[in-house]
Amino acid sequence: MSSHPRAELAVPELSVPVVAGGLCVGVIAVSTSALLVRLAEAPALAISFWRCALGALCLAPFAWRAKRGRPTLSRSELGRLALSGVALALHFALWLASLSFTTVASSVTLVAMAPLFVGMGAAVFLNEPPTARTWRGIILALVGAVAIAGADLVGAPLGGRALLGDALAFGGAAAVSGYLLIGRSVRRRLPVVVYGAVVYGIAAVVLLGVCLVTRTDLGLGSGTYDAGTWWAIAGIVVGPQLLGHTLFNTLLSTVTATVVAVTVLAEPVVASLLAFVVLGELPQPLFWVGAPLVLAGVGVAAARPRPEPAPH
Repeated sequence: MSSHPRAELAVPELSVPVVAGGLCVGVIAVSTSALLVRLAEAPALAISFWRCALGALCLAPFAWRAKRGRPTLSRSELGRLALSGVALALHFALWLASLSFTTVASSVTLVAMAPLFVGMGAAVFLNEPPTARTWRGIILALVGAVAIAGADLVGAPLGGRALLGDALAFGGAAAVSGYLLIGRSVRRRLPVVVYGAVVYGIAAVVLLGVCLVTRTDLGLGSGTYDAGTWWAIAGIVVGPQLLGHTLFNTLLSTVTATVVAVTVLAEPVVASLLAFVVLGELPQPLFWVGAPLVLAGVGVAAARPRPEPAPH
């Protein structure tokens, strides 16, 4: 009997060009979410449920095939998958709820604090403390994100409920950090289609419960959505969910959760540029200050250190 009975679950690391290309494609994919949500005339919670549920259904056949012939998942692995799905659902629920209490700028800025949680969590739970270079990239990208939101924050009339909204957004950042950290841990030995199908499915079940409790219109029965809304939801499933989240989950077998979290900070930059091109929405002046900082920070944090020169 082998001393490493679960070694066949190991996932090979990806090459540097593949990782770099995957991070770019993933950011572009998730950045289309804002445009598609704008086109979908449906509640945000319902959109979150459908993107997770349909994403899980799309991956299920591939997950079943990939799982055949492999050892049964341990109780510990199943527990981590469940926890990851709950974290993803919690991220969607908290972040979307925050938009009802505070400004979009405040919500986006606070949910962008995820790299701080991921960096500390990776050091404590995964023994992957961020390097000094990565921390510099995190700080640079966060400064850029705050600059982008700054124009909307100045003079915004915030009432007493804004504090609740800020706390919800901050909780959303912590939740997505847990999702990334658990994904980094599990994805080292589990095929991405299996991980995605299970985690998206668990997130969908949790979000369905929230939708039922809040009586959110899911577009079924008398509240059927129009064709344009369903096409927009389909686009969200194919783009941000399958191509975006699943691609990031694929890369977690090779790069740290911190690198992925910092890279996702580029989403507001790409989304703003897409809104300008597609919808003609001109970004605020501070955008042109913050965007280069975000992209520079992502580049600094995601770049791999140069190998040490061989001794002569």
